Amino acid sequence: MATLDPKPNNTCPLCGGPNGCAPAAAGSFDAPCWCTTAVIDPSALARVPEAQRNLACICRRCATGKEEAGTN
Repeated sequence: MATLDPKPNNTCPLCGGPNGCAPAAAGSFDAPCWCTTAVIDPSALARVPEAQRNLACICRRCATGKEEAGTN
């Protein structure tokens, strides 16, 4: 049985900034990520280009419409 590894894509497909995907950075789904506890706006997911769906994670700002304290 083949195991799935996270795609090594660290760029948000919506804004082009870093997506903060810990599993992509670590190369393992065992790495905890901010997205597991975030409420992600369905309209943000709908804006991901078809060619990048399931290949790249969106960043927290695009996912929630909010900036994290201390980030630009």
